[in-house]
Amino acid sequence: MPPLQELQRDKSFRIKLILVCLVVALSVSAIYVTVSYRLANDIGAQADLESLHRQALLIHGQLALKGQTDSSDFVAKLIHQVYFTDENPELYIEIHGPDLNWSINNNINSDVIDHLLYTINQADSDTIGDLSLSNGHIDIDEHHFLWQKVVDNTYQVLVLKNSNYIQQTLSFVTKRLGITSLIVFWLATWFALTLSSWMNKRVQDKNDSLAHLATHDTLTGLPNRLYLRNLLQDIMPEAMSPSLPNATKTHTSDVTQACLFVIDLDKFKEVNDAFGHTTGDSLLAKIAQKLKDTLDRTQTLIRFSGDKFIIWAPEIDIEHAELLVKKLIDRSNEPVLINKLAISTGASIGIAHYPSQATDSETLIMYADAAMSEAKQNRSGWATFSEKNIECGKQHLKRRAELEVALSEAQIKLHYQPKVSVADGQIIGVEGLARWYHPTDGILSPINFIDLIEHSGRVQEFGRYIITQAISQLGQWHQQGWFTPIAINLSPYNLLDPTLLEFTLSLLKQHDIPPNKLEIELIESETTLSIDLISKQLNAFKEAGVQVAIDDFGTGMSSLSYISTLNVNHIKIDRSFIDGIEQDTRKQAIVSSVIMLAHSFECEVIAEGIENKLQADMLIKMGCLYGQGYYYAKPMTAENIQAILKTNTILPL
Repeated sequence: MPPLQELQRDKSFRIKLILVCLVVALSVSAIYVTVSYRLANDIGAQADLESLHRQALLIHGQLALKGQTDSSDFVAKLIHQVYFTDENPELYIEIHGPDLNWSINNNINSDVIDHLLYTINQADSDTIGDLSLSNGHIDIDEHHFLWQKVVDNTYQVLVLKNSNYIQQTLSFVTKRLGITSLIVFWLATWFALTLSSWMNKRVQDKNDSLAHLATHDTLTGLPNRLYLRNLLQDIMPEAMSPSLPNATKTHTSDVTQACLFVIDLDKFKEVNDAFGHTTGDSLLAKIAQKLKDTLDRTQTLIRFSGDKFIIWAPEIDIEHAELLVKKLIDRSNEPVLINKLAISTGASIGIAHYPSQATDSETLIMYADAAMSEAKQNRSGWATFSEKNIECGKQHLKRRAELEVALSEAQIKLHYQPKVSVADGQIIGVEGLARWYHPTDGILSPINFIDLIEHSGRVQEFGRYIITQAISQLGQWHQQGWFTPIAINLSPYNLLDPTLLEFTLSLLKQHDIPPNKLEIELIESETTLSIDLISKQLNAFKEAGVQVAIDDFGTGMSSLSYISTLNVNHIKIDRSFIDGIEQDTRKQAIVSSVIMLAHSFECEVIAEGIENKLQADMLIKMGCLYGQGYYYAKPMTAENIQAILKTNTILPL
């Protein structure tokens, strides 16, 4: 994939770092040379001033010893011996004493001397014994002048000299500093190269780690949605994120076609709620590994969010994508063993094709997600994108937004379908079936909203909602003298609610309803979540007196194991086995076997979907005593069913 724009390797980083280090090295060298030069200058000036001080004291001392005899000639010889033996210095000397005013100027401009004398006369002096001493240095026009003044009661000696010694010293020091600075600069350069190489490697290693952290999921180790964005951005540069306005295409992709899969786990939210986030995380990690093992090295699995995954499969068409999606469905349906508990969530997968259906990443993902929503709603496992997916997706979002209001305003109500004794048409109970009284779309059947509830995280809340409505209706009927039981459909995930039984018994007690007037029906194909835990919960309900039934029996994968494991009162044969049973001998054999098996387990059988008298008569011969279906009555409102119960009507009408 192309590197993240924010974390791309900066190829000029090392050069910049070397330049910075070299600038620092030059600065250090310059500071070293400057400080050393100034120090040498100060030391040289101080040494020259000390020499001048001793010379002035020598002259004054010789004058004091000689006295006043032949003073001028003596001074001239003395000065010559001291200053003019080996060199011709720039020098000015002024001596005053009794009958002596002598001076000499050797190569110093008279204006400079006047300026120097004025400055010297303003200087302070120190007193040592009978002597008054003062000295200093003055810089004029790049010349460094030193002066020494010695005064007592007899003689005054002033020596003023241009210090060539300092210039010579500085010239000598400058040569040495030049060599030293080159050595320092070479060492600093070597250090800069070494440091820059080390820092550049550390920075790039950190960038690589940050890029991996930013583009991969910590739980599953899979690439995440940021990785996907960069991957698709490389293939579809016209879909670059607006947050990266200066981004440039760093790699030319030669992908001619591809399919994008959106995978959503069907029951992950319920597993998370029932067993906790630790179990949910383990489940995600294991499913991710199973999905990854199904792919080849050219295909990329991405954890998009929560329990949603995306697969990018380059260079495959729709036909090959359908072959791959079937493998993915099979792997997703395989139970995962976590803490000795076999959990199977299943998955819904949507497919979109590039470039025939979309040429930008956002649209491609949206189309695949819409196909996934269609697959989830139809329980078909997978679907490819078509134009109708867009409308379905919009409708799905609309329903989800309206669900909150539906529950808060009790728009979802129960319709009741009678369960009858097949032999005489007597009503033995009713099944409460949810209907959504939508304010604009009319009465909606469960197929339009049950999936929304199951994937909204409100399964347990909805289960209590249905229980409350059923028990409230039982209370009203009991006040009128009708004692017809009501059966309601619950998701197995409702049974994972630890206080559901307590809640149910409390409502039954509140309305003074015997527990056996309420029956819980579970859809058999859904009970694969945790058969041990569900069995324990069902037994608790049955021990409390609540009736228990398996609904849609025969549609699952382990029917016989459920009968032996779940201690239930009724088994409801799915309508798919009743439809056409008059002509289909295989269905007749299956239904007969189920009836005999149920009787051996002391369970009553209820046949669903009875459409005509011929079917009813055949079921009676097979030993099925109870049934329901349109032959007897369709689901109806509470008011309509009450009219039938009131007259104790025999069905069918």
